[in-house]
Parts: sequence; structure tokens; C-alpha cells
Amino acid sequence: MKAAILHGARDIRVGSVPDPELGPSEVLLRTSHAGLCGTDLHIYRGEFSARVKYPAVQGHEFGGTVEEVGREVRGIRRGDRVAVDPILSCHSCTPCLGGRINACRTLKLLGVDLHGGFGQYVAAPASHVFPLPENVPLSHVPMVEVYGLGHHVLSRGLVQAGESVVVLGAGKLGLAVLDVLCHGASPAQAIAVDVDAYRLGIARQLGAEHVIDVRAEDPVERVMDITRGEGADCVIECIGHWHHVPGREAPLAQAVKMVRCAGRIVTAGLGEDPSSVHFKTLVIKEAQIIASRVSLGEFPRAIRLMGKGLLHPELLITDQLPLREVASAFQRLDAEDPRMIKLVLDVRDA
Repeated sequence: MKAAILHGARDIRVGSVPDPELGPSEVLLRTSHAGLCGTDLHIYRGEFSARVKYPAVQGHEFGGTVEEVGREVRGIRRGDRVAVDPILSCHSCTPCLGGRINACRTLKLLGVDLHGGFGQYVAAPASHVFPLPENVPLSHVPMVEVYGLGHHVLSRGLVQAGESVVVLGAGKLGLAVLDVLCHGASPAQAIAVDVDAYRLGIARQLGAEHVIDVRAEDPVERVMDITRGEGADCVIECIGHWHHVPGREAPLAQAVKMVRCAGRIVTAGLGEDPSSVHFKTLVIKEAQIIASRVSLGEFPRAIRLMGKGLLHPELLITDQLPLREVASAFQRLDAEDPRMIKLVLDVRDA
């Protein structure tokens, strides 16, 4: 089959790899579309070389059409349009046995540790395959995984209807969280913070009541003003690798200052740089810092909201290219153009 093959850092080319073998409890998927995310970029740059084995076929945000089903599979038929949850857990370590399979000690992902959606075919466990409503186009299928992350982040933050919530970062993840927040969690105030006016404009379209440009105003002061000195019920950090803005602290340090007493901070960004936090402030507030990793069974919820037309993937998918132009796609992603939010590959066009 044809696939985008990563041979080493910044060396990705379309070539041929063996077709996947179908297990008895698996389905063989003909991939339709696959998304590029921040993790894919880090892998492309060689930052996952200790984990990703070359040659690698990336793509963990994907779906398509069922081509064949294993002999033990029931309820899934050839021709079904599906999204694939890429998370493969061991189900035997302590976190897995406690129901936290997303925190598995040996967690693997299709498209990271194993061949994924940048190939024409993928064999996936039938338990990880979810039907798409007819009104959800296949070009939107990569967003199921992203919205699943959004659901999980909000679940980790225990976000309740009527609360004030700050989302730090209006990138792919931050905007997906904001979309789910504004159309599935009913916050009293949704506040988006970023350094780019274009992305803040998208945040406004998604329902953010307030948007804060970090370059123009102090986000901590602005959040405290919006909440009348109380602070936000929940602050969600979706930045990861952050760029220094003169006069501004690291995002996590800002979060500690803008969260209310007994509030919650959720950190979902995968940044490499350490962040200094004023723990005295955190302790005095008795606030919580909660980590959020991938998703935990939220795919059906994401699909349900997409099927009802409550979410807005058309605002987040800003670019689409054929798989044969994968090298150009990664070069554009590597350039970090703020106007490119989610880039999707049409894998059918290899």
C-alpha cells in the first residue's frame, strides 16, 4: 500500500509499505482522512526518536471506510464509515486495572508507536472503531480525536455549567476545548487567551465571551477584572511549548494567579521547557493542578455532538492537502503559521 513514510528527522516521503495483517478481532480500514497535530510535528522534527522507530507511518487522528472485518467481529460491516480511537493500552498495569487506561505505563498509539493513518490501510481493534453519522463528512473525521481530547480535558477539570473557564492557548487543542466548552458544557464565561489576533478571532466565533491578546494586555489582570476579583473557576493550559512575551510569566504561572481559591487548573500542553510556579500562591488558594493525557472513552460523546451539528470543525480545519503532498504539509506545519490551525491530509489521493 501507499503511505507517507518518515525515514528520519524532517525526511518524509510517499512510498510503499506492506499491507497490514488483519487479526480476528480487528477491522481493516481504508483510510480516508488524517489530521496533523503538534505531536506529529514533534515526531517529524525527530524529538520522539527514542520512541518512534523508523521507518514510521504517522497519523493518529484518522478514520475512513471499513474494508474487511475479522472473523470474531460483530456489529461492524464492510462499507461502514468510522473514526478510530488510536489508544492501545495493556489492560494489566495498575492504572489500567483502575480504569485509567489512558495513563497506561506502556501506552501505545496507532500513528506514533505503530503504523497509523498516513497509510492507505490500517488494521485496528474493532473495540476502537466508532460509526460516523451520515451527516458528518469523512473530511471531518480527524476532528473526532481532537474533540475527544477536548471532552477529556473538561472532564479532568470537573467543569460545570455556569462556571467561568479560561483557555490558555488558541491552537488546535485550545480551540477544540473551547468548541466543546461553549457548546457542550455551558460555561457562564468562556475566556480565550493567546498571542495571535487571528486565532483569537476564531475563538470569538466559537463562543468565547472574552478574548485576551497577551501582547496587548496582562492576562492575569484582565481575568481578575472579568471575574470581579474572584478568579476563574477553572483554567485550562493548552499551550505546551510557549514563546516568551516580554513582561509576561509562563502560562502555568499565570494560571496559578488567575484561578480562584479552591479552583482547578488543567494542564494538557506537552511542552519541554520547565515552568516556574509560585507554590505559595497555589497553597494559599488550595487550588489544584491536574494533568490531562489523551482521552478516556470520549469518542462517542464527540461524535454525538458533531452529528447534532453543535461543534464547528469547519472553523478549525483551515487547510487540506493530498497525501502525495505530505512533505509540503509538514514544511508548512514546521513554519508555525498562526493562520493554519488544523491541516488534514486526504489519504485517498496518494
